[in-house]
Amino acid sequence: MTAQHKPDIAFGQEFVKSLVNIPPRQQKKVNDFISKFHKNPTSSGVNYEKINNAGDSNMRSVRIDQAYRCILLKPETGNTYVMLWVDHHDDAYQWAARHTCKIHPSTGSIQIVPTSIVSEVEVPSVEKPIEERLFKDIRDRQFLAIGVPESMANHVANVANEKELENLEQQLPVEAYEALYLLAAGESYEAVHLEYSGEGGDVDTNDFDAALKRTVTQRSFAIITDDLELQNMLNAPLEMWRVFLHPSQRKLVAKQNNGPVRVLGGAGTGKTVVAMHRAVHLAKGLVKSGKGKILFTTYTKNLAKDIEQSLKKITTTEELERIDVVNIDGFVRQFLQHQNYDFKVVFDTDTELQACWDNALALTDGTLGLPDSFYREEWLHIVQKLNVTTKAEYFKVKRTGRGVILNRAKRAKIWPVLEEFRLQMMQNRIKDLKDAMSDATQIMKDNQFKTSYQHIVVDEAQDMSQQAYKLLRQLVPEHADDLFIVGDGHQRIYKNKVVLSQCGINVRGRRSQKLKINYRTTEETKRFAVSILNNVDVDDLDGELDKSSDYLSLFHGEKPIVEHFDNRQAELDFVIAQIKSLSSNGVDYKDICIVARTNNIKNDFLTSISKQELPVFEITPNSVDANQEGVRLATMHRVKGLEFRYLFIVSANSGVLPLNVLDSDDPIEKKDHDFNERALLHVAATRAITQLFVSSYGVQSEYLK
Repeated sequence: MTAQHKPDIAFGQEFVKSLVNIPPRQQKKVNDFISKFHKNPTSSGVNYEKINNAGDSNMRSVRIDQAYRCILLKPETGNTYVMLWVDHHDDAYQWAARHTCKIHPSTGSIQIVPTSIVSEVEVPSVEKPIEERLFKDIRDRQFLAIGVPESMANHVANVANEKELENLEQQLPVEAYEALYLLAAGESYEAVHLEYSGEGGDVDTNDFDAALKRTVTQRSFAIITDDLELQNMLNAPLEMWRVFLHPSQRKLVAKQNNGPVRVLGGAGTGKTVVAMHRAVHLAKGLVKSGKGKILFTTYTKNLAKDIEQSLKKITTTEELERIDVVNIDGFVRQFLQHQNYDFKVVFDTDTELQACWDNALALTDGTLGLPDSFYREEWLHIVQKLNVTTKAEYFKVKRTGRGVILNRAKRAKIWPVLEEFRLQMMQNRIKDLKDAMSDATQIMKDNQFKTSYQHIVVDEAQDMSQQAYKLLRQLVPEHADDLFIVGDGHQRIYKNKVVLSQCGINVRGRRSQKLKINYRTTEETKRFAVSILNNVDVDDLDGELDKSSDYLSLFHGEKPIVEHFDNRQAELDFVIAQIKSLSSNGVDYKDICIVARTNNIKNDFLTSISKQELPVFEITPNSVDANQEGVRLATMHRVKGLEFRYLFIVSANSGVLPLNVLDSDDPIEKKDHDFNERALLHVAATRAITQLFVSSYGVQSEYLK
């Protein structure tokens, strides 16, 4: 068989899921079979069996061993085989009898659809009056245009509420259910049609080769083009993010843009996945051109390490060499070191910086009645952020967003303290990170610095400071595909609120996109997490408001278990009992994580659980997670960007959430602190995949009431 006539092998996402659920010994046999099948699916060693009662006449069964069968599709025309399901012999044949695989006549997508309604009891068959229907303004042809199978159009039209729609979930292709769910959540039909109607053009319902090339199909089916790609998929079938992308994600990955792009999306919507695939897409272009690199940056060191490891799974060595992955603070430190920077870069909590503040605050005479925290806030939000360097500039600067009004006389008393703080840092040859970023930006301007970076990808954009964005803007001047920025204001856990347009980054209009489908958490957990931010304004990283009502989880599970106890021991007993129960039911310890607001609470649980002879693994800035056994323990800040099947948020007490550390009377500071604390709990809750537990003792946090 010549290479040019070699058939294509495609995999459905459902096939990958079924592969994960069979015993490991059979998984290996399936992998061996597929490897041989990929080389020559027409080999005489492949025994195709027709399935008499199959829902689709193109379905065939192939033998894995005496007990297991693979169900695949071999269309009458074309040159493609599609793997659909693998299971024990009887179960595989029953699956084939209950499903059909067709090309949708409107969208052109390949769909696996049940041959009949499975749960007739939950799906009312009596036709409802139009005024009682959930989709009363939508006609059958409009349902078809967004991917609803013809066999399901009447059932969908008859749905009265979201509960009845959820009962139809197992009967509908995933893209059709998504479209309907967005409509039920209030999206306009026009917006949903634009997203889910496919690429347009004539559709041949027998041409599976053409259907597999459509973006709408590649959400659930993927063609494997080479042996290395096949082996990577078979070796880690749970990591389906490497192969299957939602059409909205795929468009963002491959689109050529005239300038910077911002991508918003709630927790679990796949922002980091999109950012990584985008980096790989750009790297392929750089490999072809033979020049240039990509900077992939994020806020924390942990996440940068995790992204670098994940990129290795979806890139070639040559492509990976074109991508530098480093957290923003690390990048700034490296750059300044190469520029022989004559200052030590310190963090806000370092004792050297505190000593500078102590000396500066000694100049206050107490007549203004302002707490020490006010001066720090004035420095952070006005002097440093707006680069105020003289008393004259301070007298003129607008203090928008500050809660205390200052006249000229008060500013005259405040300025010497702020000026002294800067002088103290100069004398001690230290700079905090934000000042260091500003210095790095100025060095680039003064030296007309030429970088090898052609593109920058930013993850966790909501946590970056204004100084960081001005630095990135200077590092790569505006051109096609220069900046790709992904983030979510709902997850801002640090005081780094920015407006991108004020940093020279224009993302208005078509340069802004939003991901709306949550792939990680259940709808029940998502609703709990979103409720923590109810009635709180959330920005879109560019000065406008963002909303969470269009952020949906399409699968359901148990509601979060929220328990309150009289004392710490009772809470600890509950957590340990739950962990032991999960373990006895086959859950690996590494799939369980205990999350605490503070290091002290985390360390208390670490000690207590260790005494129970349960294996534990502490997640720290420098820990290498890998597959080490043990219940994970971490602070809320440290689990950002991670996910676990079972997650326990512990000691959610009053005074802990929100943490009682704010020393300020400024109402703006209080509001910002409250938001950051709410966002921290929101982020922690959205790390749970299967089940979330929240516990407290003494006085329960106000966020849980």
